[in-house]
Amino acid sequence: MTPTHRYLVLIAPSASIAEQVVRMRELLHARIGHFSGRLLMPHLTLFLADLPGSLGAAVAHGVELGVRGAQPFDLHYTGITHFPDRRTIYIEPVQKDALARLRGPLVEAVRRNEALRDHVRATDHPHLTIAAGLKPVQFETAWPLLAPHVFLGGHEVRSVLLLRRELRPGALYAVVREFPFAG
Repeated sequence: MTPTHRYLVLIAPSASIAEQVVRMRELLHARIGHFSGRLLMPHLTLFLADLPGSLGAAVAHGVELGVRGAQPFDLHYTGITHFPDRRTIYIEPVQKDALARLRGPLVEAVRRNEALRDHVRATDHPHLTIAAGLKPVQFETAWPLLAPHVFLGGHEVRSVLLLRRELRPGALYAVVREFPFAG
């Protein structure tokens, strides 16, 4: 099986939070140049899978099963931080247990399909990325620009999105479908 597409299941923040993230990305881009994820909609990744495009419907079916019983919840953010390797700067979510309760059944439902099982990569630390793939010199410039590293905000999570893009340089994600919670 040769993967041709990446499927991404995520939580989209509120429009106002997404706008703030985009403004931070634009500020950084003007000062440090290109970095990964700059053009991707702000989001928190729950899982991704690299698969042939023909398996997209199977992913969607698994996500549909995985959100059954999911309840809306409030998600808040506490500040701007980075991973120890300093390659990614992100906004930290507070309700990690709620994210795990949502992600677990989603991943489990998709992995029930034998064709998908070994290709699903769950995120163990969902976060709202500002900048990724930073080189050391980029990080050293970017980090002080975001001082004092405070970000307070929140939104209700009422759905997840499934996105898809081709596995080729420069390919952009497109929304396949939104999966609202029934609760």
